[in-house]
Amino acid sequence: MVATTPATTGPSAPRSVAEHWIKNNVLAAILAGVVSVCLYGVRQATGAADGSAGSAAIVVHYIAAVGLWAFWGAASSVLTGVVLQRIVPRLPVWTWIGLHVAGAVTVGVGLEMAFLAAPRDAVATDDTSLQATLMLGLMLGAVLGAVAGTLEALVLRRVAFGTPAWIVYSTLGFAVSWSFTLMCAGLLGLGTDFVSELVSDVLALPSTLIMALIMLPALKRLKSSTLSAVAQHFS
Repeated sequence: MVATTPATTGPSAPRSVAEHWIKNNVLAAILAGVVSVCLYGVRQATGAADGSAGSAAIVVHYIAAVGLWAFWGAASSVLTGVVLQRIVPRLPVWTWIGLHVAGAVTVGVGLEMAFLAAPRDAVATDDTSLQATLMLGLMLGAVLGAVAGTLEALVLRRVAFGTPAWIVYSTLGFAVSWSFTLMCAGLLGLGTDFVSELVSDVLALPSTLIMALIMLPALKRLKSSTLSAVAQHFS
């Protein structure tokens, strides 16, 4: 990412920013699917998937998880950051990337640990279970969205106005997208086989699209504080 003159002037500019935001987020979701499939392969190769892995294999498994999720965090932050630079040219690029690498590793490895610790039984699909799944998705997503949105806002507020809205829409976006993903997984009775892995990765695409669309109002509210200061100076 390089600082450029923001392309936010003219009637087509907001639409262009929104289109790039959605496209880059979907691309990040595709990369996440590739990372997830690679980790599935690592689990099978090390024996972590069925609990037969030894200590050395488990170490290899988690090293691979850290490396793959760090790669995805860097790639996804570049994809979102390059769009944000069209609005906020002085976005702290390396801070933005570092934040998302740390977040991707923390959440990715945490989910990996939860996956390996979970029972291998099929997911129940009765009404009570689906209601609990929905509430779990809403609560877990809201917490993660609030944390992620707050940390991102701390980076953005150094160079932009409109960060409170960023936190609100991040919380809402994560809550809706996570509940959608978990509900679909529950309804489809996804397990730990390769087909379930592929279906989960496919589900990430509409989930990410939902998240990206919900974040559009927050994106629209972002204003470069540097450019605002210049405008006031010459007004």
